[in-house]
Amino acid sequence: MGGTCIIKLYGPVYELLLVVFFSFSMINGAEIKVIGAGMGRTGTVSLVSALEILGYKPYHYVEPSHAKRWAQFAEGMVSSDDIIDMIINEGFNATFDNPAADIFAEQFVRFPTAKVILTVRDNSKAWEESFVSLLKTISVTEADFSLLFPSFLQWIPLMKHLKRMRCLMGTHIGLKPCELMHHWQDKPEGWLARQYEVHNEKVAATVPQEQLLIFNVKEGWSPLCAFLGIQSIPDVPFPHSNVNTSQMLGRIRIALEAIVYLWIPCISCILLCIVKYCFINNSHIAEKKSN
Repeated sequence: MGGTCIIKLYGPVYELLLVVFFSFSMINGAEIKVIGAGMGRTGTVSLVSALEILGYKPYHYVEPSHAKRWAQFAEGMVSSDDIIDMIINEGFNATFDNPAADIFAEQFVRFPTAKVILTVRDNSKAWEESFVSLLKTISVTEADFSLLFPSFLQWIPLMKHLKRMRCLMGTHIGLKPCELMHHWQDKPEGWLARQYEVHNEKVAATVPQEQLLIFNVKEGWSPLCAFLGIQSIPDVPFPHSNVNTSQMLGRIRIALEAIVYLWIPCISCILLCIVKYCFINNSHIAEKKSN
């Protein structure tokens, strides 16, 4: 009988403790008010600029100082709550782009009154084409050193952490670790587009309709401000960022490849010049002493 009472009480008490625990993190404004659930390449840079104009402090992609922690999360060494605490403890109150979008559901559990914005492209094919341009550039930064491709980029701790972190992306929709970002080339055409659709379907199924805005940045200020409860629309044009366009990513990829192939010859030339200078200088010193 006593045991039965404990079991009956456990559910409500446990739920109350959860509410208290998660509410504690919202004291003094430490909360995520807007969850950007859209995947990368859906206009997140433009939306971040818009939210900054509206007075929010958005967390976009990964802060460089957080990369190691995200890598640890991808490998199961820390929890999603540790990641969320890291974000809100630095004053961010909105999150956008992967990898934060991969834990949109965990954020929503912590902050059930948050507004959720699902940024989308015109169609899944357009998203896939844009995402592939990003993946091709990323592949250059993630390549290990070899004689054929002497890249030093993975010797940089930040780059190494980001590579580990990317294995998290897509696991929330049932993909294997690293499958989305590192094994996409093994998949048939249209596979990436389908993952985008699955992600969007999961967001729509998780978040109540009244708390979800499915948003294309082409729509501008009106639907965004109405959703966030902002009465007056800013008297500036809605930002449309040209950063990280497919063309720019292509140029970055070419520049990175040039650096990879040229850094050894450049350093060799510099060392050769130093050695030559030292040899000539020593010869002059020896000649002066002999005279």
